[in-house]
Amino acid sequence: MNQPLRILLVTKSTGGVAEYVRQLVKGFDRNEFHITVACLSENSPEFAAELAQIPNVKSFSLSMNRYKVDPFSDAQVLFALASHLRREHYDLVHAHASKPGFLVRLAAIGTNPPVLYSPHCFAFHAGAGRMAATVVAALERLAARYLTTRIVVVADGERELARQYGIGSDELFVTVYTGIDPRPYSLPVDKATLKASLNVPANAKLVGAVGRLNAQKSPLDFVRAAGIIHKQLPDVHFAWAGSGPLEDSARQLGAELGLNGVLHFAGYRMDVPDLLKCMDCFVLPSLWEGFPIVLLEAMSAGAPIVATNIPGNDEAIRSGVDGWLVPERNPEALAQSALDLLTNPQRAEAFRNSATTRVEQKFTRRAMLENLAGIYRQVALECQPAPLNRVVRKEIL
Repeated sequence: MNQPLRILLVTKSTGGVAEYVRQLVKGFDRNEFHITVACLSENSPEFAAELAQIPNVKSFSLSMNRYKVDPFSDAQVLFALASHLRREHYDLVHAHASKPGFLVRLAAIGTNPPVLYSPHCFAFHAGAGRMAATVVAALERLAARYLTTRIVVVADGERELARQYGIGSDELFVTVYTGIDPRPYSLPVDKATLKASLNVPANAKLVGAVGRLNAQKSPLDFVRAAGIIHKQLPDVHFAWAGSGPLEDSARQLGAELGLNGVLHFAGYRMDVPDLLKCMDCFVLPSLWEGFPIVLLEAMSAGAPIVATNIPGNDEAIRSGVDGWLVPERNPEALAQSALDLLTNPQRAEAFRNSATTRVEQKFTRRAMLENLAGIYRQVALECQPAPLNRVVRKEIL
């Protein structure tokens, strides 16, 4: 019997990337892969403790500021990772997100394991400043050329963005779409009780969003769209599940637009699958994404969708088939598409049915895990040292 492959996953500990890694750790066959997870950034001790409860999974945490370069703390993380890699003997390293990915690729210099890298939205995305994008792209080019065995992207849009910046050869990239388990989204929920937890009447229609209240997710566009919808359908309620630095601004804008009583901020929720099933329309107004898990969750939950027409979103949703895609930074377009779904139950039902089927056929966690496991096996085989007896036999001959 072949020995299990020893895999080190390196990741930030919050948001969609953390959820992605959580699904990998829970889903991989631990008879085939022995998993260790290095958890970086805020919440890393809690995330590491959570993962350590999974049988046959090891984890540890390192403090890292994921929002900016901090020479002292970044050097500490770099040396800690380098020491760990030299002490342990992994068959493969898979790094997730830009800063953890760059640090561990530097740390792996001079060690044996191949290093895979998943950016989960490159840091030179559409919202990055020109100077920052130029610097980050230059670092990514160097790392791709000299320090990376494969770049595993979650959508073809990431590959295209890398191509625009001259990062890596096409042969370096492989796309593995993010996937989810559709089963939890088919379970019945008590919609009245869930709506009551949001202060939404049981019979009111609900337009919702899920995500961090930050610039990337563009919550102010959601609030402006809510203001437009409210003028035509004053009984509709709006809810945002999540927290973040723009919450106060979003609340203030809602008050200015006369949305008090119908606009609700739910904070962090553990019951997102259930909450999505209560939504008569799910809105994702993001300005940039990798391949958002929450969009797949909304599709599987049967929430009719309006999302921005950006890379990643446009590979999950076929506009006019599975939902509506609209231009970013356009609250009017968000509002009009949401109004169409709220007032056209036949179209909403058609989108709902098409979206749930699309997830089941193309974006399942099982397919994601099988594809990644195949890549792990292939890369480990390609990069393993020649067997000792083969070397000895060659020398004798």
